[in-house]
Amino acid sequence: MNSRRFVVLTLTVWILAACTGCVHLVKVSYQPGAALAPTLPCPVALNLSKEFTSYTYVTPQPGTDHWQASLGPALQKYAIYVAQSVFGDVQVLDGQPPRSDAKLLLVPRVTSADLRMDLPCSGALGVHWDFNDPKTGQTLFSMPLQCEYAHPFKFFSNPNRAISEVVNHLMTNLTSITIQRFDASKDLQRFSGH
Repeated sequence: MNSRRFVVLTLTVWILAACTGCVHLVKVSYQPGAALAPTLPCPVALNLSKEFTSYTYVTPQPGTDHWQASLGPALQKYAIYVAQSVFGDVQVLDGQPPRSDAKLLLVPRVTSADLRMDLPCSGALGVHWDFNDPKTGQTLFSMPLQCEYAHPFKFFSNPNRAISEVVNHLMTNLTSITIQRFDASKDLQRFSGH
């Protein structure tokens, strides 16, 4: 290969790399542990869509480094943990219909997500829960939830570690907020028979 072709090829690769940036994978290590004792014990069904359990967030800034967080597995753990901590008897649906004794069909979905590598490193996560009639699928009521977290990012901090901590704090905070809101919900108490 002559030197001119080599220089053109090298410049082309360099320009493409500069335009597309790098993809940084965010480590998500959220583990909620064993479910708490249920506060509104009753049988419910939990419908986790593929969009929910495979949700991946990618920073929307073209031409720069991208941060990618596979939140789906953590969201699945979150939803099951919350449902078991509030209701206890939870049927996680996997293509089958809800059991005949289920009092509610719970359907969570992600409504918003944002991760920022600014100073400080921060994030936000929103999940919307629908509480449906298990026999008809009709939505009885809904509950939107939102949480935010800012990491005390320092100039010498490792950005990969900081954004991972943001994601894990978001999931932990969202879990706590969700359980508190479920426990305080008059609609949930009414429809669950309490």
